[in-house]
Amino acid sequence: MSKLFVLSALLMLTCARADLFDKITAGIDKIISNINKEIVAIKQPMLETAVTVANSQCTLVKKIFGLNYDQLNNTDNEPDLNQLSLNYVTPEVNLTININQVARLLPKSPTFNYEHFVIYVHGFTDDPSKQSFQNISTGFIKRGFYNILALDGSSLIKWLYLRSSTYVRFIGEKLGSILADLVAGGLPPQNIHVIGHSLGAHISGFTGKQFTVLTGEKVGRITGLDPAGPCFAQLDSSLRINSTDADFVDAIHTNGGVAGMKDRVGQVDFYPNAGEQQPECLIDTCSHSRAWLYFGASLLDELSFPAIACDSWKDFKNDNCDHTSVSYMGIAAQPGTEGAYYLQTTGEWPFSKGIEGITYVKNEGIIKGILP
Repeated sequence: MSKLFVLSALLMLTCARADLFDKITAGIDKIISNINKEIVAIKQPMLETAVTVANSQCTLVKKIFGLNYDQLNNTDNEPDLNQLSLNYVTPEVNLTININQVARLLPKSPTFNYEHFVIYVHGFTDDPSKQSFQNISTGFIKRGFYNILALDGSSLIKWLYLRSSTYVRFIGEKLGSILADLVAGGLPPQNIHVIGHSLGAHISGFTGKQFTVLTGEKVGRITGLDPAGPCFAQLDSSLRINSTDADFVDAIHTNGGVAGMKDRVGQVDFYPNAGEQQPECLIDTCSHSRAWLYFGASLLDELSFPAIACDSWKDFKNDNCDHTSVSYMGIAAQPGTEGAYYLQTTGEWPFSKGIEGITYVKNEGIIKGILP
């Protein structure tokens, strides 16, 4: 028997074993994935119930501890808004400007222009140095947008959620007044796009409200990325982001009922994967963050996420939707679009299923699959 024959046989055996190993590994991964889906389906209703109960007591608890807006406003306990700053990013510049100096200094920057003006507002425990703003600012810069700013409110909304959820109104009103000053200096209101994630979505809403109070006009667009649910889901629309806060308000819901809101808040609301747990997400923070990841992906390919108008996720699953009404989730959402839109995504970047995403494909566990 030649050495070449032996070596060839050993090589074939090694490859066969490797192939078998790959199949076993893939099978284990599939089993784990299916188990995770069942865990998610079981825990979701329990979490939603717990959050609903907590929401019902939020206003009362705030009042008991002196943490509602009226109790803090114009008192020694009012947040120090002078700590706020804006990060200004272009391909050539990365500046941090105290919020009180923005209207004076920003227009002096040689890279500043009035054509596009985007402000990103982060959520609870986040800040502009982290992945959410990096993802979105990179996408905008690749599109040629040169006025990308991020509000840094981390000094006020980094700890103690109850207090932070009240501070959003103070922060939003401050940002609204800064935008009013910039508009007085020549910035067209219709060119302003405020994008907020989680608590930042409600800050964006109060920004729009205050801007209108001061100018009589509306900012061009506000995008809410999974607007925070706890302490907001049961409030009147005047006390959170709502559809009248800008000329065009769109929202992406990715963890509704837990970290985010289920109810519609915009003129058009997008509900990828029912707007609840997202594919390959076992924990809710993953689903909650998926909103800004979807938006960031849409900046690189604005037609990534076609969605279809439906009355509910159940109707989407049953193909009982208006197939003539397709809109795009993310940057390509268009003013004038109204209603609730549904789609499916994949679980890995860049998440798009393309046009196939508007046709329901069962990829849920047994328990989730039998729920409406």
